[in-house]
Amino acid sequence: MNVDSKISVILVDDQKIMLEGLETLLSIRSHMEIVATAQSGEEALERLRSVVPDVILMDIRMPGMGGVKATEVIKELHPHVVILILTTFDDDEYIIEALSNGAAGYLLKDIDGDKLVQSIYEALSGNLLLTGKVAHKLARNIRNKKSRFERAGEELDLTQRELDLARLLVEGYNSKEIAEKLFLTQGTVKNYLSDIYSKIGTNDRAKAVLLLSRYLSS
Repeated sequence: MNVDSKISVILVDDQKIMLEGLETLLSIRSHMEIVATAQSGEEALERLRSVVPDVILMDIRMPGMGGVKATEVIKELHPHVVILILTTFDDDEYIIEALSNGAAGYLLKDIDGDKLVQSIYEALSGNLLLTGKVAHKLARNIRNKKSRFERAGEELDLTQRELDLARLLVEGYNSKEIAEKLFLTQGTVKNYLSDIYSKIGTNDRAKAVLLLSRYLSS
């Protein structure tokens, strides 16, 4: 995307007041443009016939097709569209299914406006976005099931250092934060992450988090 061009956004939420609030919030940003709104997954797909945005902010529970299924269908049709879940529901099942279906992040609606805008930019840069509450849910299993994680590391042939990085990755830390915590350079962290992705058979950060999380709960 050209740095001088606007970020095009579609808002999907069954609550009209929420749509209006998000549209007002984002439209005042000079680099954001709301190109369509929808109140269900089906309506979102209909809007995509006319315009394909850079980003979709997607609710989870809606009449008809909900956000989890809509994310799956949209990513199959338009894999380069960034979809951020924005919802009030932090159920483990929703989080895992949405990320598994290709969502670039899972945010809760209590997020403030500046953080939401920052999250959109970070998602467009390829980062996986999880709010603190969501990241804590995924991290809780790691703290309680360390031995399972270590067994998973043996199954995946991960070194101890790779396990350390993988643990922080699942807890929601980005590459810069991982580097700071482990006293490594960002370049070294990227090399380690590349090796981890290769060992688990994916080059997608969100899928890597899900695969490692599932080893924890197996």
